[in-house]
Amino acid sequence: MRTISYQDLLSKYTSMRGVDELLDAEKADFSNSLNHRIKQIWTKAKWPDLIVVVEKTLQAIDVATLKAEKAVRIDNATDLFDVFGVFNKNPYEENNAIRIDHTLIDGYLVLPRSTSASTVYVVGSKVPHNDYGEGYFSGAGSYREDIPAFMESMLLGYAMHDHYLADGQGDKALTELQKVQEFMTDALERFERTQSQNQITVNTYLPTRFNSYVAQRNI
Repeated sequence: MRTISYQDLLSKYTSMRGVDELLDAEKADFSNSLNHRIKQIWTKAKWPDLIVVVEKTLQAIDVATLKAEKAVRIDNATDLFDVFGVFNKNPYEENNAIRIDHTLIDGYLVLPRSTSASTVYVVGSKVPHNDYGEGYFSGAGSYREDIPAFMESMLLGYAMHDHYLADGQGDKALTELQKVQEFMTDALERFERTQSQNQITVNTYLPTRFNSYVAQRNI
């Protein structure tokens, strides 16, 4: 994944504000906006740059809110955020991977009792960091270098929108928000084109009593 640094974004935002340097309070506002907006964009779509495949071991769950024979807790996972699909093999490595139905209940990934697999491969999104502006707040001079690059225009637009809105300049804030929507539409269209050219085929069970297979696009 292509990335940009917090410092790069801060420098570009400073330039867009038309000043040589921001006040400490303005830097704090920018960092807060950055953290909020990154997480907002993160969940907008199945961004290819954020997709991961993680292996999870199934087990029986017996808690107050859930009784399940095949499940795994994922709300505390450090390697998985959203869930897009569950397979018996890595669908990006095995052409005979089978999609498995799943349900998300109270922070657990629950699979049908009839599932024969003891481990599954979950296609989902990466976990975002809690703080992308930590270099500024820590005062240690170390800034995050791993902000997803495809978010750059959206983040800068959101930051300007938040600035204008806080400053009472509603018309300018609306203009920036419209720009963000255009940036996001362009990004989604680009990723959709890429995905359509690189779709992989996996197998899934037909919902019939014959237990045969049919080819299906995976996600």
